[in-house]
Amino acid sequence: SSSQGSAPQLRSSCRPIENIPIEMSQIEGSAAKTSLFSRVGSSILNTARSNLRPGAGLYSLGFGVAAGVAISGLVYVGRTVSVMLFDHEYYKLQSRKRYYEKQLIFTREQEETQAAHYLASMAAEYDPAATRMPFKSLDAKYRF
Repeated sequence: SSSQGSAPQLRSSCRPIENIPIEMSQIEGSAAKTSLFSRVGSSILNTARSNLRPGAGLYSLGFGVAAGVAISGLVYVGRTVSVMLFDHEYYKLQSRKRYYEKQLIFTREQEETQAAHYLASMAAEYDPAATRMPFKSLDAKYRF
């Protein structure tokens, strides 16, 4: 009847599916080999456990790094507070800039005054008759 295309009949000597893992362990032997990944992982885990105990070098390095980060954070916060509350250099610079601007304005006023005095002295010496052509009348653009 199996030659007519019907499903093959199971033998009565076959065991149920639940017992297959037990049979696989029996085939591989009593000491089943662990996978490469589990061996590497357990090796890394054991190394980390042995080195992350107080007194170990890796533990000391990690502790030092954590302490350094904490101390540098405190320094950063301290400097920020110092600049925010106690830095008066900005006010000193602003005062110096204001003083410089006042001095610059005074100097410019002095230069303007000196230029005006120079023009006044030149005007005092101005002789319009000296600018006219001989025996001709004075041109209007040379008059005050």
